[in-house]
Amino acid sequence: MSYATPSLLAARSAKENKEGKMTKTELQAWIDMAKTKPQDEDGPGLNIADTWISPVAKYFCMAIPKAACSKIKIVLQQLEGFPLPADPLHVHYRATPGLRFVSSIADFSTAEASEILTADDWFRFTFVRNPYARLFSAYKSQVMDLSSPYIGFREAIRQQAGYPTPVGTPLGKVGFADFVKYIATQPDEQRDGHWKSQTGSLHLDAIRYDFIGRVETFEQDFRTVLQRFNAPAALLVTLAERVNTTAQLPLAAAYHKELADLVYSIYQDDFETFGYGRDSWMFID
Repeated sequence: MSYATPSLLAARSAKENKEGKMTKTELQAWIDMAKTKPQDEDGPGLNIADTWISPVAKYFCMAIPKAACSKIKIVLQQLEGFPLPADPLHVHYRATPGLRFVSSIADFSTAEASEILTADDWFRFTFVRNPYARLFSAYKSQVMDLSSPYIGFREAIRQQAGYPTPVGTPLGKVGFADFVKYIATQPDEQRDGHWKSQTGSLHLDAIRYDFIGRVETFEQDFRTVLQRFNAPAALLVTLAERVNTTAQLPLAAAYHKELADLVYSIYQDDFETFGYGRDSWMFID
């Protein structure tokens, strides 16, 4: 397996993105376009709902779905001194009445947002995850769980895979392999944020990241980030507490070589950009 350490990965990413590929005019037009979309809508361009920004601490966080995003948002909400919702997992719902949340890029002017994404005095960070593990986690929470709202999506998978639909029989779960085969037919920019590629979600051509941590070393990496902002010790202690977890199964129970090869072909940019091994599905419990 090939793994770059978080510090090396962060340094490499920061160096590669220092110059950026968008001009200032292009970047501002890109930001303006993102602001015209509903904040909870996936699709091409920047997903504003994934951006968490502190104008006081001057950090920008891109919280990628299924890469510890719930935990990251909960901790940042507390770091800013804002109360959590009664159900902490509702931290994703910024429209909750009566609560104040960490800002998104929609809360800033286009000129301010452009500076946030590029200026040297802002600290930009994110977390990534092994694509095999991230995709299986997304399947378990959004597709396998029949109580999730992805009813139409599951039906589309059933139709493509040729599942029988006996009259009067409750619809059951769809298989992981059939889910993978279905999303393999979708352009990445059209995929749901839970299984859109991480490189596609991070927009490395537009945003200059200073630190890219890993879910696999989450506690250590996020502690490094939070200590930069003098986070209280009581908050750092909570980093070991997991939230929004799915049923624990070894990846070898879900994958075989042919299926792993298909996932690798879908997310090759993620594997190569973040240094995850092609055969890593065999080694993660």
